[in-house]
Amino acid sequence: MQFERTGVPGYEVVEVLGQGGFATVYRARQLAVGREVALKMDSRVLASDRDRQRFLREVTAAGQLSGHPHVVAVYDAGVLENGRPYMVLELCPGGSLGDRLHRQGPLSPAEARDIGVRIADALAAAHAGGVLHRDIKPGNIMIDRYGNVGLADFGLAAMPRPGQELSVTREALTPAYAPPEAFRLAEPTPAGDVYSLAATIYALVHGRPPHFPAEGSLGIAEVVVRHTWPLPDLPGVNPRFTEVLRHAMAPDPADRLPSAEALRDALAAVDLTDSAGATSAPAPAPLSTALPTTVPPSATSPRRTKVSVRLSVAAVAVVVVGTGGTVAYQYLPPSTTEAPTTGSSASASASASGAGGATQATNAGYGVPTTTENCPATDVAGLGGRCTTTAECWGGMVVNVGIVSVNRSDCVVEHPWETFAIAPLPSTGMTDNQRELENHPDVRKLCSPEVLAKSRQGDALKIDPADWTIDVLPPTQTQYADGLRVLRCVATITGEQSTEAHFRPRT
Repeated sequence: MQFERTGVPGYEVVEVLGQGGFATVYRARQLAVGREVALKMDSRVLASDRDRQRFLREVTAAGQLSGHPHVVAVYDAGVLENGRPYMVLELCPGGSLGDRLHRQGPLSPAEARDIGVRIADALAAAHAGGVLHRDIKPGNIMIDRYGNVGLADFGLAAMPRPGQELSVTREALTPAYAPPEAFRLAEPTPAGDVYSLAATIYALVHGRPPHFPAEGSLGIAEVVVRHTWPLPDLPGVNPRFTEVLRHAMAPDPADRLPSAEALRDALAAVDLTDSAGATSAPAPAPLSTALPTTVPPSATSPRRTKVSVRLSVAAVAVVVVGTGGTVAYQYLPPSTTEAPTTGSSASASASASGAGGATQATNAGYGVPTTTENCPATDVAGLGGRCTTTAECWGGMVVNVGIVSVNRSDCVVEHPWETFAIAPLPSTGMTDNQRELENHPDVRKLCSPEVLAKSRQGDALKIDPADWTIDVLPPTQTQYADGLRVLRCVATITGEQSTEAHFRPRT
């Protein structure tokens, strides 16, 4: 696939590396020098001064820091003729530390500390240059081809100026790593970055974010309360290490370590060979295992932490969270859905229904009304594929370590994603993790360009199938825990928002 189709000359796309609420990142080849790069394409159009300022802020922030050894380098940036911006970044084939946690579990305390020292030094350089990152988390620390770590994604970066207040609404927020003051819409400061980095280091050792339980879901009000709880010591680690992180994560910014430099130096001074007073814990795997491997993630993954953050209407009054947040999607309350069937029995049942010519709508096992009528998904043998009875549309999608966050959208307002097929999870793919599902051979057959092309209706028939991007929507963590084991095939017109329904009629 040639990237010239979207207007950027000199690049050839190899594959999609990831998708967020507002951007898609591709592995691409820079043809002039034969170099593989990460090409970040924003799906929005810079139609306003605010949009252009946001992009300029990101490019300027990242460009100023890209010479630092622990900041992911920016090679190029620009805006296409249609107003869509792009950035060309250093390719980090090792993925992120968020990927590393998912694949291999926690890092050793020594590795986490050393990573903390390096990223704190990069953060100190950013702050010295007047740049706040505002979204530090394991998923934004990347691993390059040599095993080095680098801070990435300055999409929320802020560059304060004297006499100019920063916007205190949030285009995106990661509650697990955001400082307490972010929930009060306080103006961002370097102290917020210090908190987020300390929370990230803690998660690298502990395996999950501080204050978050291993199972269950949290409301925003409870998240805010948990920020005030004492930080538990890390098992098997010199208590001094936790004390440094505790000081950096003080609920009151005035009580925190005063700067990123102070955090860097305090971490470097901790002697992790002295574990006096610490409880025992198993030794984590080394960071080197984070580099690319041919072993499927499902073969090496520990049980994932199942924690979601629910933002109620009341919570929105406290903090504004857009499509980049961690709002879980939900189709129907669990009490309104029938207990689903899964695996081969579900597939056989659905296939038999299709073979018998049944076209009536049903929500048995799917959570929403579905049908086989005029539904190409039913032609994929043995998967139990169906179509939703009416159009089903979604807002921006965020994927964090394979866990999807997305908002249900009304199809009459601007939205990027729309469902074109729905099916039970395959018996060999019982997971709520998108990355595992999208690599499953049966899911690939269902969520395919061929099924998408046949599913188009009305004016959508005029849109070239090659102009669509396809993705997989797994069940939410709550739905999976409640037994609703259903996946969706979704698609978007690459780089565009729509107010139409392309696959099913809307009501």
